[in-house]
Amino acid sequence: MTFKLYICKKMNSRGNVEISLRFRHGKIDQQSCTNLWIKPIFVVRESFADDGGNESSDYVLKLPDDGVRPGDVADYRVTVDSLARLKAYIEDSFCMMRRRTVEAGWLAETIERFHADEIPRLEEERTEVLGLIDAYMEITSVMDASESRAEAYALMRRSLARYEAHRRIKFPRFRLMSGRMNESCLRDIEKFMRKEHLMVRKYPQISQGAGLEGRTRPKGPNTINDRMKLLKAVMTWGVKTRRIPSNPFDTFVSGQNVYGTPVYLTLDERRKVELHDFSYDPRLALQRDIFIFQCCVGCRVSDLMLLTTGNVVDGELNYVARKTREGRPVTIKVPLNRTAKIILERYADHDRDTLFPAVYSRMGYNRVIKDILRLAGITRKVVVIDPLTREAVCRRLYEVASSHMARRTFIGNIFKKFKDQNLVSELSGHAPGSHAFARYREIDTELKREMVAAID
Repeated sequence: MTFKLYICKKMNSRGNVEISLRFRHGKIDQQSCTNLWIKPIFVVRESFADDGGNESSDYVLKLPDDGVRPGDVADYRVTVDSLARLKAYIEDSFCMMRRRTVEAGWLAETIERFHADEIPRLEEERTEVLGLIDAYMEITSVMDASESRAEAYALMRRSLARYEAHRRIKFPRFRLMSGRMNESCLRDIEKFMRKEHLMVRKYPQISQGAGLEGRTRPKGPNTINDRMKLLKAVMTWGVKTRRIPSNPFDTFVSGQNVYGTPVYLTLDERRKVELHDFSYDPRLALQRDIFIFQCCVGCRVSDLMLLTTGNVVDGELNYVARKTREGRPVTIKVPLNRTAKIILERYADHDRDTLFPAVYSRMGYNRVIKDILRLAGITRKVVVIDPLTREAVCRRLYEVASSHMARRTFIGNIFKKFKDQNLVSELSGHAPGSHAFARYREIDTELKREMVAAID
């Protein structure tokens, strides 16, 4: 059996390149990355004559005569030592197979098993990813952020915990360590997230334990991309705070999110919901009024549920969006229109600080909104992007309704009338040049008809 070294082209944030190993024995010929990294100055290509007398070359690892820092020399010796142990581990694993069939991917699995069985030798490799996520959530402002943001990080951590538990089924000593994460590992995490709901059903033990219970639904590409972005934020923070040496996302290119044209209520539809008689159910009447108020001010639901009477000053709603409070704390001021003022007066109560009586949780509020629009007859058909397949599908408007539709209704109708992104941003709190506005620029149907009629 023979081994041959190759060097990957991409560098990590420390300027190291990854070693790739090729294993050959008879008809068996497999190659895989080793998750062992080294500085390019230690890699030399040497020429030699093969058995047939032809000139060939191989990569070898060597120490230069001079110009090398002591710290780099220490890292070099650690890598060379690890590579030698890895080769011995592969040889032993191959011999233990007793001539059984070597399947595709055997070398990659053996290398992964080697790292899982190895005791971490570098101090920075001892940082567990789940522990790093916990530290990030505790030290940064995640837990004080909006409910949806805190929940997003918690869901991302749960997926990582389940991934680790799933790997332990095959490799009992496996731990997800920051020092061992690379592009291949991140792709594997993405692959697991796509099938997480199926894995939980097949291996229920990976969903047992504190914080791992709960319903697991199929995830679309956008959801997976968003979770990987949150993990990237944790890793970037870990590098900046010197908790980990390098960021595995330096060589990782995530997918692009795909969104359709924003779907929102027209002013006529909003008035139809506003005037619908819900007197037979005060609960629906309250939720309807809260939804209409949100359509009139355009705030996110995380801000809506925290508004108090102190946020209303001289007929104007003043608040700082929780989503941007730490990074871009800007006070958003929205003048209240006649409809918003009537709703506030309807629920005015000097013994209560909040603008409205207690409402459901965010998810409960979303479910009620669908019922309200359906009962009010908002059944217009719209074309939306299916989050799982990314195919265009036709739905009734009430079926795709949520609290965020109120915000889109506010932005969409104002933008349709004034076509000025800067003015609308002042009311919505979007950052200057926000990409979100690009989807609101679609020419409306009436204008299209006028344009076509002009050449008739």
